[in-house]
Amino acid sequence: MAAMTAPDSFARLVAEQAASEHPWGARARQWGLLTVFAQLWESLLLAPSGEVFVDRGLPDAALSAATGDERETAHAQAARRHPELRHLMPRRPPGARTCPQCDGSGEIALPGGRRFFCGPPCNTKGWV
Repeated sequence: MAAMTAPDSFARLVAEQAASEHPWGARARQWGLLTVFAQLWESLLLAPSGEVFVDRGLPDAALSAATGDERETAHAQAARRHPELRHLMPRRPPGARTCPQCDGSGEIALPGGRRFFCGPPCNTKGWV
């Protein structure tokens, strides 16, 4: 897989994340990876090459290779959060339908203005 962005730009994103209060940031930084999606029990980490790994947050546990759905979610989230990674957003194929869960936004609105990312069926892309 070819480099997805300039190495110094990716390193800056990793450093900014680690310096923030992001709960997974310091852990991802030790591997030189960028957390692009996190849940209570795991996070999806992006490598400079575009490869995606899963960190289950267990001490001394190795990273796992991401599944296709996890990779798709990680790329969509990276593209949404970081303009320099916009090119990672999967292309909407002809004939794809707008996701019925999120109405194409990639997020589901909750009462009180809170939002969370849409998982299946669209993996935060907004289309199926």
